[in-house]
Amino acid sequence: MKSYILLFTALFFSIVSLVNAQENTKYLAGAVPETNGKVVFTKSIQPSSKLSGDQLFNKVNEWAEIYFGKNNQNPNQRILLSDSEKKQIACIGSIDLVFAKRVLMLDKAVMSYQMILNIENDICNATIRNIKYDYNTGKDTETLAAEDMITDKIAVHKNGQKLNTYYGKFRTATIDSVNQIFNALNQHINGHQNTMSSSGSLTPPIAVIPEVKENTAGATLLGFKNISPQDIPENIIKLLNEAALITSGKGESTNVMTASWGGLGVLWEKPISMCFLNPTRYSIKTMDEGETYTISFYTPAYKDVIQYCGTTSGKNTDKIKGSGLTPIKTPSGATAFSEASMIFECRKLVAQPISEAGLKIDKSELPNSFTKDGLHKMYIGEILNVWVK
Repeated sequence: MKSYILLFTALFFSIVSLVNAQENTKYLAGAVPETNGKVVFTKSIQPSSKLSGDQLFNKVNEWAEIYFGKNNQNPNQRILLSDSEKKQIACIGSIDLVFAKRVLMLDKAVMSYQMILNIENDICNATIRNIKYDYNTGKDTETLAAEDMITDKIAVHKNGQKLNTYYGKFRTATIDSVNQIFNALNQHINGHQNTMSSSGSLTPPIAVIPEVKENTAGATLLGFKNISPQDIPENIIKLLNEAALITSGKGESTNVMTASWGGLGVLWEKPISMCFLNPTRYSIKTMDEGETYTISFYTPAYKDVIQYCGTTSGKNTDKIKGSGLTPIKTPSGATAFSEASMIFECRKLVAQPISEAGLKIDKSELPNSFTKDGLHKMYIGEILNVWVK
């Protein structure tokens, strides 16, 4: 009996190893095509039903409008050219490549690319080229070319049987993303359900994390774990100095702003957060309207988004759409974003303008930029939930 068990175990692991080896071959030598020293992916798509060149162009152009046009939710995607006479469309796109998610750490790169769509002989020839990655190394965000990251020479081990660890994650994520883009185009042309969302992102996203079941509050956020406020794993001063957003309001009247002043503490035996808003900010209106709000924190890779949210008014601009972030709802109905590394879900306890009578220092000691519009308004919120990745 024991020998049968040993034989079965050996056979099982041999099958698993074989399946893994076969799966991995799609990323090995030859998987990343090069033309004149440049990484260029191509795909020819023939319609399953007879379409004229004009009909096929219109169908491809429709797809490009959905995922790269004015109404897509990713500000880094747009159509550069759409020429019905030459039957050519040129677009630029952007995709998040998520390599790993851990508590307060998101290892990801933003992949940008150019996509060229040519209709010729009633066939759609799709090309993806000029691939670059914006990748945060922990100190700075570097822009890396595909030619320096994912070619056979760089990413494939010299024995040809495996990928080099660091470069391999870029190579596999890129190959998967390109294949999904081509598949989405093919499915649109041939009438199947699409695998891309209207934001131009892949569905499901690369390396999506399954829903976490650990939760002390009776609800979950996809990709997040619920922890106690007592277990917040970072220095709040450091977090606020790096990248934080406050999202407030209710219904369609929701706004997001950059936060840099605040703190954590205990009030009435409740864990609380404190934040301070300039009285001229549009966020004062949405903070006063809603009962709950969120404070969310981000890795340095999102510094451009943080700057945008801090320099653009939400009065006449949909900053949530303009930020390119992906809104999600917390159990209380407040808005946060799936790109955050940590989210505080808060319920307002106190909303109180700071009065000059309450100052214990001379107002002249404060920079004029902090006081010219009046003193800030303080909000104290009970921390209902802390969500971390």
